[in-house]
Amino acid sequence: MDDYFFIVNPVAGSGAALRKFAQVEQLLKQKCIRYGKALTTAPQHAAALAKQALARGKTRIIAVGGDGTVGEVASALCNTSATMGILPFGTGNDLARTLCLPTQPEEALGVVLGGDSRQVDAGEANGKFFINEAGFGFDVDVLQCTESFKKRFTGMIPYLLGLVRALSHLRPLHLTIRYGEQTLEQDSLLIAVGNGRFFGGGMQVLPNACPFDGQFDVCVVKHMTLGRFLAILPRFVKGKHIGLPEITYFRTDAVQVDCTTESPLNLDGEVGLNVPVTFRLLPGALRVLLASQA
Repeated sequence: MDDYFFIVNPVAGSGAALRKFAQVEQLLKQKCIRYGKALTTAPQHAAALAKQALARGKTRIIAVGGDGTVGEVASALCNTSATMGILPFGTGNDLARTLCLPTQPEEALGVVLGGDSRQVDAGEANGKFFINEAGFGFDVDVLQCTESFKKRFTGMIPYLLGLVRALSHLRPLHLTIRYGEQTLEQDSLLIAVGNGRFFGGGMQVLPNACPFDGQFDVCVVKHMTLGRFLAILPRFVKGKHIGLPEITYFRTDAVQVDCTTESPLNLDGEVGLNVPVTFRLLPGALRVLLASQA
């Protein structure tokens, strides 16, 4: 039986994933390590390939690509005995940043071959899986605006152009947020719920998040003027926005959110469900290969 099974998204990182995986294959052959592989061809194909690999008895399944690929593979391996590895060869690699995973082929493969496995938290939104971050509002506007630029540009350029376009029409969302015994009702620009510190290609919206602690971190950004939002936006890059009067930040294992207007959700960078939504933590739901702590 193959020791490792790699699920490769050939278009991740504007093709960088496929080029880097070619280097990984050379290393695997040099080390005489048995492996299998499959390339994705469409959205949700990585999840289907992971389920097929499980059915064939594969126990070490490696996601090769960006956050979308990682999220799909993770959804198939959640609450199973299989172990997931990550070769973060996409554009943003937000979860990999939180997990301190290297992005270069030799170092990344070293973690897969010699790392330790550890239980990582995940989450669900109305029963739909996510592992890194979910939410809605401004971040979804950015993602939707980004799509219109992907056919013309590569790398981070579509995201940056999408950010500029989304900033041109900031929209308030009237949210009712319930967690524990607390209720928060206000006009907001966004709400982010997650286990990882980063999303949007490296913005530290949830700077205190930890994927091993059995809690979501939640960030709610109050509605404000465009000028004020532009002034504090750089703080999100460095995670220095906590404590600002426009920011509510808390930790919980479940949160319910309703909105007076229809608003699609971002789940690990994929836009899907609409509000109202209940986010629930899945503690230790996934076994992931990480750099050895020794």
